[in-house]
Amino acid sequence: MAKEIQAIDITDLPELLRLVEEVCKTGQPRLLRSAKEDLAVLMPAARPIRKKRRKSKADFEAFLASAGGWEDVDTDKFLESVYASRAISSRPPPEL
Repeated sequence: MAKEIQAIDITDLPELLRLVEEVCKTGQPRLLRSAKEDLAVLMPAARPIRKKRRKSKADFEAFLASAGGWEDVDTDKFLESVYASRAISSRPPPEL
């Protein structure tokens, strides 16, 4: 059974409160250090869950309008170009 985390009210600790608000805003954890010793990690409790936006009639119409958008593309030439570009290495040769 997991232990419950003890809550600490930081209302009257403005510097700590500022740091906590920054971590919550950015979503990036912070390592708390004293001298050269790592003491604790400060991280957001949870990220808010974004609600999905309902699709509007305009969204649906835009989706339907995109149908057939590639009909004038020569697929054989397109695939030939894709495979040719995959054969070209963009990495330098390894030094052995």
